[in-house]
Amino acid sequence: MTQKELAKSELDFLHPVYFPNELDIVSEVFIPVARHSNHFECLSGYFSSNVISELAEPLAYFFQNPQAKGKFLISPNLNDVDREALLEAYSDDKSILNFLMDKQDVTRDRIIGATLNVLKFLIVSRRLDIRVVLMVEGMMHAKIWLFHTQVGCVAIHGSGNATKSGLMTNFEQLIFTREWESKSSKTIIQSFISRFNSFWDGKRADSYTLKLNDKTISEILSTTTSSNSSDEFSQNLKRLQKYMEERKTTKKLRVPEWLNFRDGDFRHQGEAVDAWIANEYRGTLEIATGGGKTLTSLVCAAISLDAEDSAIIIIAVPNKPLIKQWCEDVRKFSLDPVDTEGFGTENIVKSIRKVIHEHKVLPKHTVFVITHDALKTVEVKNVLYKYSSKIMLIGDEAHNLGAASFVNDPPTFISHRLALSATPERQYDEEGTKKLLEYFGCVVYEFPLEKAIGNCLVPFKYFAHKVFLNSEEAELWIEYTEKINNLLWSDDAETKKIVEQLQIRRRAITESAVAKLTVFEKVVSELKDRVHSLAFCTDKNPEQLIRVNNILREQNYLFHQITGVESSDKNLMKDVIESYKLGEIEILTSKRVLDEGFNIPPIKTAFFLASSGTTRTWVQRLGRVLRKSESTGKTHAVIHDFVVFPPSNTREFNALVNGELTRMQWFMSLSLKDSSLNSAIQMSNELLSIKAAL
Repeated sequence: MTQKELAKSELDFLHPVYFPNELDIVSEVFIPVARHSNHFECLSGYFSSNVISELAEPLAYFFQNPQAKGKFLISPNLNDVDREALLEAYSDDKSILNFLMDKQDVTRDRIIGATLNVLKFLIVSRRLDIRVVLMVEGMMHAKIWLFHTQVGCVAIHGSGNATKSGLMTNFEQLIFTREWESKSSKTIIQSFISRFNSFWDGKRADSYTLKLNDKTISEILSTTTSSNSSDEFSQNLKRLQKYMEERKTTKKLRVPEWLNFRDGDFRHQGEAVDAWIANEYRGTLEIATGGGKTLTSLVCAAISLDAEDSAIIIIAVPNKPLIKQWCEDVRKFSLDPVDTEGFGTENIVKSIRKVIHEHKVLPKHTVFVITHDALKTVEVKNVLYKYSSKIMLIGDEAHNLGAASFVNDPPTFISHRLALSATPERQYDEEGTKKLLEYFGCVVYEFPLEKAIGNCLVPFKYFAHKVFLNSEEAELWIEYTEKINNLLWSDDAETKKIVEQLQIRRRAITESAVAKLTVFEKVVSELKDRVHSLAFCTDKNPEQLIRVNNILREQNYLFHQITGVESSDKNLMKDVIESYKLGEIEILTSKRVLDEGFNIPPIKTAFFLASSGTTRTWVQRLGRVLRKSESTGKTHAVIHDFVVFPPSNTREFNALVNGELTRMQWFMSLSLKDSSLNSAIQMSNELLSIKAAL
């Protein structure tokens, strides 16, 4: 293969569209293009000297050819005062270097000396020419790179300016166009060349083109100490290349190559990321359980903090068992997080203080995964306040942070804030919800279950099973109802608390109704596909879980319970979940622990023995079951719901009927509309009839 054929092959391989903040644009595009080019022109609305250091690697390839030349046609971002000052300085033959380079970036960049030395050599040897465009009105805002190769001209154009942020950090788009690709491509490139030349030669009535005068070049020379030798130029390019390599190896969150958050079933993740960034790094993502909230938040962190040499990311989770799961996901983003499971507040503070000191010596990103309770402590907030670089807070299941202990004294010094929740509203707590959204930011993106099911979640069949309260349970229900009704007239805060407690106790009656166990035994005895099942039991009556386990034991099921005791043993949990995924454990029994955060995709069949009256719980539990599972090829899930009916149609059972009917109708609205729904439809109609009669 000839050199020309090789060049065409490599250039033809490049994609037509790139988003610089999602990949290494230098390696992916600029290096292969520069390798086969002999001169380039850049037309840019903004320009920063950092571009030389950021593009050091492709420019090193490019300028290895002693005949290679480049041209920058730039339009600095100037206000009216600076614009007049630039024209005056140019008219008086003074240096205009200050108007071309961002002095703040120059002073911060450790490699700026080598950058200026490279500029010096290229300008003096006439291999790089820079001219300034000032429009009569407005500004020249084009962003076009033209590279002339052996095959023909190619253009890299779009919204990415010739600045560090424009090419590396911001959410920009770049289009790659080959002159030989089509007639329209050739027309595009020829129009670019024509405009560039008209600006470069100063032949336009709508603008002024200023060449670098002798005083400007002289100042460039005076700011550097190197000679004009080609050997020293080569050394400076090597320094820049080394700097680029160091940047690549800096420990930062990086979006893994395998993660496609722009297309397919999970394209909503990319939409959520864009919405959060557009809201200036603040906001709440309301994404259905199983919709990939965790990975979405880490993409947000990786992209928004990529420009920061040092940063701390705090991930706050509702309970300790979730710490390990989040740590596993963080490692997919090229960082080993600080796992604080088992840490007390004192150790967390020590760890943060140590990291703050380390960052002063070795810039990097560090992720801490802590509990909500740890985040609320004064000690943790105080030590984070001392950190001088950017901090990002990711609040997982953020609705739990709406309690007064957090929202009344939140860490307002944290710049980047992201709340995650399938249901951010705190039921019966409007004030807590309001303060939570004020701190994190409003809901910037919604992806509810209705959209998720059939896309990133599998559909489900809904089987409803009728059970009745026994006489003892019915009497207790009536007793609580009468007490509640006698207190409802009062607006006293203490009385309201008593009412809430009575409502919880009354709800516990239906959650732990004894008749559910008889029906459960019948259903599991007839179950054909036992593996990857899950039973949700009430946490209000420990007897239910014990009896469910006994039933499974009698039916010769291979089962394991997961409560707070089991979940606190990380090694045990790891073994149990692995055995469950392999089918060695057929069914898990749980009370509440698996409601939030646990990710076990193979779960296919779920028994909702205990269903609270809150939509959040339904959403969370359904999300456990509907996740797609590549290892098992799950096509759908199965939900068995145990619906409690009153023994008599009297008004004391109005709340029971309304609660069960609301839940049934919610599940039915989301489920597959097939024959599995027949029993649920019949029961729903029965409850509607009872409701009408009450």
